[in-house]
Amino acid sequence: MRVSVAFAMAATVSATSEGSTANPIRRVVSMLQAMQKKVEQEGEEAAELFAKFECYCNKNDEKLVKSIADGEQKIADLKTAQESDAAEKKQIDEELKQHKDERAAANEAVEQATTMRKKENGAFDSESADLTANLKAMKAAIGAIEKGVSGAFLQSDEGSVFRHVVQVASDEYKGDLEAFLQSAQTGAGSDEIVGILKTMVDEMTARLDEITHSEAEAVENFNSLMSAKNAEIAASQEAIESKTARTGELAVKIATDANDLKATQKAVTADEGYLEELKKGCKQGSADYEETSKDRAEELVAIADTIKLLNSDDALELFKKSLPSPSLLQVQSSQRLLASEALKLVRAAGKHPSLDLIALALQGKKMNFDKVIKMIDAMEDTLKKEQVDDDSKKAYCAKEFDETEDRFKELAHEKERLDQAHSNLDATIKDTKEKIAALE
Repeated sequence: MRVSVAFAMAATVSATSEGSTANPIRRVVSMLQAMQKKVEQEGEEAAELFAKFECYCNKNDEKLVKSIADGEQKIADLKTAQESDAAEKKQIDEELKQHKDERAAANEAVEQATTMRKKENGAFDSESADLTANLKAMKAAIGAIEKGVSGAFLQSDEGSVFRHVVQVASDEYKGDLEAFLQSAQTGAGSDEIVGILKTMVDEMTARLDEITHSEAEAVENFNSLMSAKNAEIAASQEAIESKTARTGELAVKIATDANDLKATQKAVTADEGYLEELKKGCKQGSADYEETSKDRAEELVAIADTIKLLNSDDALELFKKSLPSPSLLQVQSSQRLLASEALKLVRAAGKHPSLDLIALALQGKKMNFDKVIKMIDAMEDTLKKEQVDDDSKKAYCAKEFDETEDRFKELAHEKERLDQAHSNLDATIKDTKEKIAALE
């Protein structure tokens, strides 16, 4: 940065050596003031650009930090949800097995009870039919005996049934009834046979009433059992259907959350990497700006010091002494004084091959300022090229900032799109559940 000041001071020495009547110091001061204004303007532009750079760094840093924090919170929430859903699914699967076992047990109980009921009902129907036929035959026999036509009765179908009843009668009545069948008497002793038959009719009627009542109770108990078991089966079936649907929903949710977790972890990792690069870039940019600002400040101080030196009374007096008609000794003294000041500034400007050559020329007893001026012009061209490069880098940085911000916006839009897709998927799952429920 101090190179331009050294150039200006060397040019001052050259202008003085030319011995023109025009004030060369004023011309150099004007040049330095223009240079000072340009450096200040560049500083303002650099400060404005750096302010935008800082804003970009802070803004994107905050966005990335928030995005990472949100992502980490989402990861924690998804992991918690996965654990909860997995535990719930395991519990529901166990309950489903229990409900299926209960339904199977209830169906087996219904099947067994139905088989038993059919067997009991068959026995009732058989005994009831026998009792009904026997009662009919017994009553017919009583009527025939009372009318004295027992012989004809015994030849009828009812008589055949009566004979069967006699065969299966209890020992208490069997002997008298067999004797009646052998004699077929209608006189003495018939009253005794009628009494036996009426007693048997009463017993059969009581037995028929008993089994009919028992059958009615058995039917009622069977119907109650069927109602209870059917209700149990229906409840188990409803629980199986609802919990099957729920375990399916959980399976879909667990798979969806697993994909979401993977995508979120990937996004957080990408954000962390981008944040690290952003911090490095911003830190380096800040360091570069501080270094450039420091060099620029030193250059402005050097320019100001040179202007102050050239505007001093000593410089003016030296210039007056260097006007035409001074002695050769005075002119040489003036040149040497300015050469000495220029040499100090050249040395203060730092290490540079061209500056070393200029310093060597300023130290020589016979200064050839034509060569010095050519070297200054060459270095000025080099500085201009470097300035063009700096401007290009500045434009490149500005472009990179814009492209990075555009990329960040694209990533934000992509995140919004993925969030919307996730919401749509949830809505689709919900709609599918509702349709399944409607079909059920």
